[in-house]
Amino acid sequence: MKIYLVSNNLLLDGINYENNSNLEMIRMLRPLSSKGERLANKISESKEFQNIEKIYSSFHSSAISSAKYLSEKLELDINMDERLNDCKVGSLGSKNMKMVKGLQDHEFTYKLPMGESLVDVGSRLNNFIQNIISNNEECIVYSHKRTILGFLLKYSNVGYNLDDNLILEYNGKLIYDDSDTDIDIYELEVIDNEIKSINKF
Repeated sequence: MKIYLVSNNLLLDGINYENNSNLEMIRMLRPLSSKGERLANKISESKEFQNIEKIYSSFHSSAISSAKYLSEKLELDINMDERLNDCKVGSLGSKNMKMVKGLQDHEFTYKLPMGESLVDVGSRLNNFIQNIISNNEECIVYSHKRTILGFLLKYSNVGYNLDDNLILEYNGKLIYDDSDTDIDIYELEVIDNEIKSINKF
């Protein structure tokens, strides 16, 4: 059985949110860019995804928009689950997003008030995936870069490159290097109810 994890990172820029300080809602509503939409459509044609039995998505607009193309192609519903949502930032205070990301990439339990750590978000995604494994479903999961990173931390060897950026290795292969990518796709191979391999497309 295979499970695919997808994060489409091409979000729309140039949006102004006036008189709105609800950061989590803003992040949830932020749509894909036109390029992100085209890429989501393109990957729906991938031969690896044509035997998918179930499609899952977070509640975020970007994830749902990514999932819709495969949903239409395979004539499958999109099943939404809040455990797939992006990592909650919490109350930034005097910090900014880049600062928080840097702190979390070095201390995996670090979180802001009302926010989540990478350990927190990894645990909820892992819980979701274990449920899928018990149901023996060939599926695809549309989530988010930080959420998937939290999950990968549970299974990977952690290191840092010369620029002190987080890198993850699995079975001697680099699977995460903190680079800006248009899309991240991971293939989990499950045998006898256990994750036996993780590969990055």
